[in-house]
Amino acid sequence: MDKINLFEDALPGALFRRLGRALRAVGTERIEDMGSYDTTFWFPFGAKPANVVEEAVTHLCTLIQPGPECIGMEWWLGRLERGQSLPFHTDRDRSLRKETGQIVHPLWSSILYLNRFPSSPTIVLDQVLSPDGKSWIPPKAECGRTLDAVPNHYAVFQGNLRHGVVAHSDKQVAGDLVAGAEKSRELRLTLLVNYWDRRPAPPNCRYYDGSIYRAIQDEGSRAAGARRRKSAA
Repeated sequence: MDKINLFEDALPGALFRRLGRALRAVGTERIEDMGSYDTTFWFPFGAKPANVVEEAVTHLCTLIQPGPECIGMEWWLGRLERGQSLPFHTDRDRSLRKETGQIVHPLWSSILYLNRFPSSPTIVLDQVLSPDGKSWIPPKAECGRTLDAVPNHYAVFQGNLRHGVVAHSDKQVAGDLVAGAEKSRELRLTLLVNYWDRRPAPPNCRYYDGSIYRAIQDEGSRAAGARRRKSAA
């Protein structure tokens, strides 16, 4: 599918390691009942990053250059347990959909993979939601693309495309082997970023203030302290 771009080594090494450290420190906070996917944050285009995730989002934005229509990015943490799938869906303004029934998609959807998880690839289908909000066009996907969870790979695709995560059993993984991260039962970690021409409605999408996922803010403070110590040395 030519509607998908894939960037390898998307973030500089140091930033990628800091981001991974922060997300691992977040652990299972708000993971119950898919709460990780219901908690999203807004970062205006051109704003100064205030934490390690916003630093990453700023860098990723320079890779895809979303265009003059983009006014900001919505980001959230993707965390799935081993063997857990994510149902096929399209990204949308979830609060607006709930309140008014209106379906609005982002300009672009994107996924940054933080760790290797060969048993749980993302699948993007060449299929969009029909105006009735209940059926798909075309009714049956004619093509699609499988995206493996590889560290620091960044996948970008049109914001109205249907996609999901399909978890396979260990026996379905090539060579019957599962990567070390999965053997240790580490969560499948991703940073998800949607690029918008309008801000998604609250309460689903909010500004990040450090009261949720405190480890993200702590990582920024830790890095700032390290820079001050290095400068003083």
